[in-house]
Formats: sequence, structure tokens, C-alpha cells
Amino acid sequence: METGRFEIQYVSRRTGLNPHRIRAWERRYQAVLPHRTATHRRRYTETDIQRLQMLRQAVESGHRISGIAGMPLEDLRTLVSRNGMRHPPVSLPVSNKEAARERDFIASGFRAIEALDASALQSVLTQALMHFPRRRLVEGIIVPLNAKVGRAWVDGNLRIAHEHMASAVIRSFLGELLGDLAPVTGAVGIVVGTLSGQRHEMGAMTVSLAAADAGWWPLYLGADLPAEEIAAAVQKTGARAAAISIIDASDSEKTVSEVFKLGQLLRGQAAVFAGGHASTSFCAALRERAIYWCDNLEAFHTALLDEAMRDRGVSV
Repeated sequence: METGRFEIQYVSRRTGLNPHRIRAWERRYQAVLPHRTATHRRRYTETDIQRLQMLRQAVESGHRISGIAGMPLEDLRTLVSRNGMRHPPVSLPVSNKEAARERDFIASGFRAIEALDASALQSVLTQALMHFPRRRLVEGIIVPLNAKVGRAWVDGNLRIAHEHMASAVIRSFLGELLGDLAPVTGAVGIVVGTLSGQRHEMGAMTVSLAAADAGWWPLYLGADLPAEEIAAAVQKTGARAAAISIIDASDSEKTVSEVFKLGQLLRGQAAVFAGGHASTSFCAALRERAIYWCDNLEAFHTALLDEAMRDRGVSV
């Protein structure tokens, strides 16, 4: 059984629901039943957070909370995925104020990197997690910050030491987010990693988190794995998909060969998703081999929702 360990303010940031509404949904509809400490403080589980995220999306799509509050989590996922549309809305609308706050966090993080201040960068990321849901944090702050560091390094405005420090801190932070994930009954499995020669793993880590936010259960394997090992993990766990991140374009011929091999090994067993900026040069070839190419995390999120619906026999 999961242990409730998240306070309501943290849950509010993750779900986009204010604490008053969370408490009201609990009190009136028993939407979630958080653990209570000896001092009667609420403590929520990862499953509680996912339920609230699904409930919020369903309510925003026009459903009444009174009619869906008691639905099982898997049924809520199906409801949100369908949403009465062929393609469920998965974009993250953001207000001007929120966008400005994202830019502030990116700027603060970049200043910490320029100063080689690892503890300050860690603090910026931790504070951002308190202000934004996990998905917004990853897509709106971590990914742009990492891209900004890469551009500055290429332009000669940052040294290799800056890039390595930033990567170490962000990788550790993403690892903590992955460690906070808890298995959810009925979640579909997906194996995530990078193929041989691809040693940059942060893209794959963000993909794992995106999969979790789409209702899948990710098994993160890390970097630099042969196609055979990723396929074996899919087969051993019964996962319904594999996702790989392609960042390094230095040996594209080998990379393409490994991707095609993975697709061949899993043909008829599991879907294969590929993404990352180094994959854009051969995205057409991937699609020809029935490999889903996703050019960003939002596209990947959409593709996973569609794949889950196909797996349940729903036309998309």
C-alpha cells in the first residue's frame, strides 16, 4: 500500500487545483481519501495526485464532479483520453503571468549555472516544483533551460564545466522525480532508454516522466543500451511500448540501424517511439518502418494517449 507523504500545497502545485477545491472534493464526493497524520494533517499518495489530475481534466471537459468522483482511476483515464474527441487536448495552456514566472525560473537557473553554483540551481528547481505541476516544470522550465545551456556552450559563452555541472544537477533532480513515481493499478508499461552510442540520458528521463503523466508506467533503463536489451526488457515485463531518445548525431548510420533493429525485434509485440533533436534528419525513415517519431514531449504525450486507446480497442 502506498504511503501518503505529500502535503496539500504540493498536491495543489502538481494538479493545478487550489487546496480549497481539493478539500471540497474530498469532503463532498470522497474523490480522494488522504491519510491523516497524528496532528490530522492530510498526506496524499502519488495515486491520489493522479486521480485529482484526471478529475480536473474531466471536469474541464464538461463532466460534473458529482458524477465521476467515484470512478476507478483506469476509467477516468479512458474518459479523459476520449473526451468526446478523436484527439484529446493535451497542451498545457499557460497564462501570461505563469509564462513570465517560467522565464524567471529559467533566468535564475541560468545565472546559477553561470556562477557554477550547484546548490543554487538545485534550489531553483525545487522552488519551481512548488509552483508548477510536474509536467509544466519539465516542459516549461527544465527542457528550455537545458536547451539554453546547450546553445550557450556551442556559442562559447559557457565552458564545458558549466554544461557538466548543469547536467549533473538536472539529471539528479529528474532522477528524484522518477523515484517519486508509484505504480498505479492498470497502468500500461513502457520501457524507456537510449540506444548504443547515445550517452545523453536527460531526454530519456523527461520522456519517462511524460509517459507517467500520460497514465503509463515507465521502466527507465538509462543510457547506451543495445536494441536487444531494450527489446528483452519489453518482453520480460510485458510492456506495451518502448521509447528511445536520440540526442547524439555523430554516428547517425549506427543509430538508424539500432532503431530499425529495435522496431524489428518488437514488431507485433509493442509500439516503438523515437524522439530527440538528432532524430529529425531521419524521421521519415522511422515512420516508414512503423516507428512513431515525436518531435517534442507534447507530441509524445498525445501519441501515448492514442496508443493506450488503440490498446483498448478504441478508434483514434
